Amino acid sequence: MADWAVTSPSGDTAAEVRLVGGRLTYAVAAFGQQVLAASRLGVQLAGADLADSLDFQESTDVETVDASYEMLHGKQRQGRLHANRRTLTFRNPDGQAIDLELLAADDGVAYRYHLPGEGRATLTREVTEFAFAADGQAWIQPTQVAGTHQPAYENLYANGVPIGHAAPVPSWNMPALFQTGPVWALVAESDLDEGYVGGHLDTSGGRTYRYTLPQAAEGNGVGAREPTSTLPWTLPWRVIVLGDTATAVAESNLVHALARPPQADFAWIRPGRVSWSWWSEHDSPRQLDRLRDSVDLAAELGWEHTLVDANWDVHDERDVRALVGSAAERGVGVFLWYNSGGPHNTVTEQPRDRMHDPATRAAELDKLAAWGVAGIKVDFFHSDKQAGIGLYLDIARDAAARRLMVNFHGSTVPRGWPRTWPNVMTMEGVAGAEQYAFRSDYPEAAAWHNTVLAFTRNVVGPMDYTPVTFGDQQFPHRTTDAHELALAVVFESGLQHFADSAASYRAQPDDVREFLRTVPASWDETRFLAGHPGEYVVVARRHRDTWWVGAINGADAARRVDLPPELRPGAGDLVITDGADGLTMAPRGGLAIRLGG
Repeated sequence: MADWAVTSPSGDTAAEVRLVGGRLTYAVAAFGQQVLAASRLGVQLAGADLADSLDFQESTDVETVDASYEMLHGKQRQGRLHANRRTLTFRNPDGQAIDLELLAADDGVAYRYHLPGEGRATLTREVTEFAFAADGQAWIQPTQVAGTHQPAYENLYANGVPIGHAAPVPSWNMPALFQTGPVWALVAESDLDEGYVGGHLDTSGGRTYRYTLPQAAEGNGVGAREPTSTLPWTLPWRVIVLGDTATAVAESNLVHALARPPQADFAWIRPGRVSWSWWSEHDSPRQLDRLRDSVDLAAELGWEHTLVDANWDVHDERDVRALVGSAAERGVGVFLWYNSGGPHNTVTEQPRDRMHDPATRAAELDKLAAWGVAGIKVDFFHSDKQAGIGLYLDIARDAAARRLMVNFHGSTVPRGWPRTWPNVMTMEGVAGAEQYAFRSDYPEAAAWHNTVLAFTRNVVGPMDYTPVTFGDQQFPHRTTDAHELALAVVFESGLQHFADSAASYRAQPDDVREFLRTVPASWDETRFLAGHPGEYVVVARRHRDTWWVGAINGADAARRVDLPPELRPGAGDLVITDGADGLTMAPRGGLAIRLGG
């Protein structure tokens, strides 16, 4: 038996790798608590086993990484990766090597595989495990079974089920949050590129979660389930964000810190608020007067953009160009919707068949750039397979070359992409406000579900929930208006689509419209002040010199919000709440504050 350890610079987190009987395992500790017990490592390739019968070859010395970076949108402008790392090399009996890069940061542990060599390889199984050392709770999202409109990460999270609760068919999604003893752990991925798949978790009971590949039927069956690459081959980071509170995990930027930096200038991107007519009127993209009114709303409230959703192509191109031009004259950028299919979906919403083929996509994006369009919303991907991941990144790359921003819908979750491709402003991958139009069970769940999202999905990157809906869709909401308004601060998205109708926003009281007029969509600093998934959350975010506080209550009883002295509102501050006093939230309620400004 041999073992190798890495401890974070603060000493708070540590990972230990062991080789026992030719099998690799790792274990993780944090804050004096064993978090993961011996958990298997390794991969199996077609014709090569790199998980069993391994021999140790060499190890690098432990080195310290201390790197700063800047995010152009997100919850924190200035980021830092402060960690210790080392790389271990092992070989199988045939002499084939696998490198394991192991890293312990102040806010978590991560590792990734590197396969040296030449030629091509197909991965048939990743033998990665997350074996929790003790009982606890999990906030984890069931994977949707592949179908016409899924998977799209749109199931509700399981809310505090026991660790080891058996996965429904077919698996669990990442990110997944766990509490075991005093430690909180978020399992996620980072730096995924077109050479691999988006991973999932499976458990048949017990406390061990196993990495699993996507479903074969995803993306209408297009593309192989098993990824293939030319060697050498570097797989994505497996990330375990660690904290002694749930709020510490929510503040972490480790997923972005581990992603590769951008390779071009993205200073041209423009985060902002977006008016969106589709939620309240699904047929509005076919009606030029409704689209013009949406532009008017954005201009009135000082929002940066408007989104023209599906089936806008019924209009003559001259009318669309005129809409884009007139919006630009008023400082409003226009986003246009596209179906990502292609053969990987059967959804008929238009325009489609313009984003899948590279040459067709290039011609379409050239046209949009010439029109002065700000960006595109691309929908209905429904695949974490290698072909699907490649399509996301091809679209991001081609759009960036033409200075177009991107919003992915019907999508996976971000895995470090907003750092590498800052023009990826937001992604859906969430059961958001559009579910009020489709799911009768959503209104009852939304209040607690919103608090879970702040500690899970939104931790790993921008989330296009499309919040702040005071009006009703097919299934009326049960959250209060203050809860809805607070989502503008609680949820982070480089494009914050405000989904309600123009009439609803115009009818709001002056203080609500002032809040919506001034709340930003990108942040210099974020502090999670308090909260527990499924119960409540209190978030403070700073944009330049102004602090904003958003708090939401997921419970059916009132809750008081306790703020630190420096963030307590005073005379002249904007405070909108629904409780008995200025710092109390009603059942399923909320609190929205602007300090100064």
